[in-house]
Amino acid sequence: MKIVRNFLAALGFLTRLGPVATDPDMAGCVPLFPVVGATLGLVLTVPLALGLFGGHPLAGAFVYAVANLALTRGLHLDGFADVADAWGSLARGERFFTIMKDSRIGAFGGMALVVAIAGQACFGAELLSSGQVWLLAAAPVAGRAAAVALMRACADIPRPGLGSLCLPGATWPNTLFAVGLGLVCLLAAGGLRAAVWGTVLGGLTLWRLARLARQNGGVNGDFLGAAIVGCELTTLAGGLL
Repeated sequence: MKIVRNFLAALGFLTRLGPVATDPDMAGCVPLFPVVGATLGLVLTVPLALGLFGGHPLAGAFVYAVANLALTRGLHLDGFADVADAWGSLARGERFFTIMKDSRIGAFGGMALVVAIAGQACFGAELLSSGQVWLLAAAPVAGRAAAVALMRACADIPRPGLGSLCLPGATWPNTLFAVGLGLVCLLAAGGLRAAVWGTVLGGLTLWRLARLARQNGGVNGDFLGAAIVGCELTTLAGGLL
């Protein structure tokens, strides 16, 4: 079935959990990004829910953060760091994207990586301590739903690359499905308060990324990675407010 092929392609593209597809239908994969997030979230969280590092929440959260990094090949963290480098440079237009695509990491990118990994570990430890383990599973879903929402918001300003192949898949029905799935998972994992705070903080993050993309004339895969990481963090933070 096509939906199974697209799911496996999305799983292989976004994580190490699936086969690497040759010539995948990237647009067709887009609505399944949050489903991939759910798969990843369960793989990361079920061992903790079953008692791995029970009584040691910081250790459990550290393993969660490192496993998330390993299973995604650092793909989204790389985008998060690249956007931070370009944003911190105060460059605009083509210079902004030149800095973003530079393979060398700058000071702002390095700081962004510390914030992202430390944030996952610290927020995760607090959630484990308070018994909200399933918000750690919901965060990857919300992050990938946010990436689809950013594609929808910036569908008219694609930049060359894999991101431009994904943007046509962010139709309104696909976006509503992705965002709806993210909200359902947030509600199920953390209740109404966590869902509201996660949505508010995630919405602010997406607004800032979309504004930055429009100021510089385009959105690419790095922006999508930044949306995933940023909204994973806001989901975890929202569960503590």
